[in-house]
Amino acid sequence: MAWIIRLAGISTDYADQVLHAAHRLDFYAKASALAARGIEIVSADLDDEERLARAFADADAFFAVTDFYEPFATGVGAEKVTQIEYTRGGNAARAAARTATLQVYFWSTLPAARELTRGEVSVPRFDAKGEIDAYIKQAESGFEYEDGVSPDGVLCVELWVSLFTPLHSKPAQQWILPLPVRASSYLLSLSSVDTIGIIVSGLLQNPYPKTASGPRGGRYVHVTTGKYQIQEYFSKWVEIAGKGKLQVLSVRSEQFEALHGMCGTELGLMVKFWEVAGAPRMWGAVGDGDVIVDSRDL
Repeated sequence: MAWIIRLAGISTDYADQVLHAAHRLDFYAKASALAARGIEIVSADLDDEERLARAFADADAFFAVTDFYEPFATGVGAEKVTQIEYTRGGNAARAAARTATLQVYFWSTLPAARELTRGEVSVPRFDAKGEIDAYIKQAESGFEYEDGVSPDGVLCVELWVSLFTPLHSKPAQQWILPLPVRASSYLLSLSSVDTIGIIVSGLLQNPYPKTASGPRGGRYVHVTTGKYQIQEYFSKWVEIAGKGKLQVLSVRSEQFEALHGMCGTELGLMVKFWEVAGAPRMWGAVGDGDVIVDSRDL
């Protein structure tokens, strides 16, 4: 689901905040669950800038997210989804910039893989976010600067877990996890998606300095719980589950795609980007004057 969360009435006293969630009519059941928790619901749609602007009226802070996988799951292809992402990200940015009460705009982004690897690896959902970053920092977007919340890492959600579920080998008496990268490559862990909310809430109460190092530089917060070698990371999963041992098996990209279809293509490119870029470039920013801060240092 493509969604926007709007925060209004920001103050240093957390109890005085009014939380608004923007929803589309076709996801009203989920919005109702939020309303039951005391969250005020407003109607909006990332495909409609005017509806977004009305939903944003009088708010002080926005946390904007586009969901690559919502249109991707329909099978329209990565190129079309990238176009949808860019349109939706631009709509949200322009609607927010039109809001006179705006104090801070948080945009959930990802590293620009194509630029960070000098064209060697392109990850559609990463590069779509990177293109929106570049747009937000242009004068026509209406912003003086941006706050980018970059949630790097493996998310513990159903889709990703299914692609990273190991296979058990009885002869070897261990679990095998096929991946299209070397076992010694690094990945970033995000733990739970709740981590993003915790960071945004913290930034609303304790923002870091508003000045980037250049006139169009962005301020990025790198959200992660740490970087790990892939073998180490997934071995720990198996150990915690009490399932014995695991071996990461490096396979060709086309083999990984054959196992997991179009999602395998997308996530295979993601882990390949991490391998090619390496640490710390894999979570870097690419804009002139950008400033990036590790969320653990805030």
